Amino acid sequence: MVSFTGNDSNCFKRSSPAGLSLAFMKLTNLSNLWIKFIGNCMVEARAGYEYKWSPKTRSAGLERVKLSETIAKPVRKFVFDYFLENSRAPVLEEIMQSFHLARSEASDILEELETAHHVIRLPGTQRILMANPFSALDTPFAVKIGNKGYFGACAWDAVAFHIMLGRESLVNSFCHHCAEPIRIEFRNGRAVSTQPSDPLVFLSLPAAKWWENIVLTCANNMVFLSSRRHLDDWLKENPVVRGEALSLEQTLKISVPIYKEKMKIDYARPSKEQLTAYWDSIGLHGDFWKL
Repeated sequence: MVSFTGNDSNCFKRSSPAGLSLAFMKLTNLSNLWIKFIGNCMVEARAGYEYKWSPKTRSAGLERVKLSETIAKPVRKFVFDYFLENSRAPVLEEIMQSFHLARSEASDILEELETAHHVIRLPGTQRILMANPFSALDTPFAVKIGNKGYFGACAWDAVAFHIMLGRESLVNSFCHHCAEPIRIEFRNGRAVSTQPSDPLVFLSLPAAKWWENIVLTCANNMVFLSSRRHLDDWLKENPVVRGEALSLEQTLKISVPIYKEKMKIDYARPSKEQLTAYWDSIGLHGDFWKL
């Protein structure tokens, strides 16, 4: 039998040598269990979990929470801030360093962000290709804001920079039909200068198909045309193409629910129902706009 006592200088009072040995064995086992518990916590954390106290699990006092639930939003914000500051996408290793993540953890979070339509990776890789409106590749949709230059993933994205950042922006692009240069200045929520005078944004795929292949959608199906006449000529040469042509004012308006809050950490993409209701409210009706 072993008991604790404050009077004994060794802090133990033993009734026999065997009792003392048993006491040390119990204390050693207790220490080993605690070390094992802490070690397991560390392993679980590296596997993509964190621990938090919960009154529901009194035996362990802990419950597991997916790491992505707490870090996905900061990682998304980091990607957008990095694009804005550096005019390029962060590589996976920079995300790993910034958030102290293993490669598999960082990759899993990017996969989650891609599933939620926040980023698009180059197929088969861990490299970020787009975080709309940003494109990691050069495109025909160049945007200048202040002293920094960016590439939009499509014509719509090039316009949407102004809505997302609320700053003066200059778009330099081309007519999809004839390659005529298009130059548009945005200020205070509207286009204040355009060359030529009435460029259009043409969306050739209906909204329900955009995310079937968003890279193809942005690359070939959301483009500028320098005028209505050039659009008509393009459609005559491509009779199977159908779509919707938007003025710059309309393009700014449709950007608001998707882009206006994108630089905030708590940004959430609007639901299909919210988008279709908004589009309907600004006069965009019909099957083309159904999601």
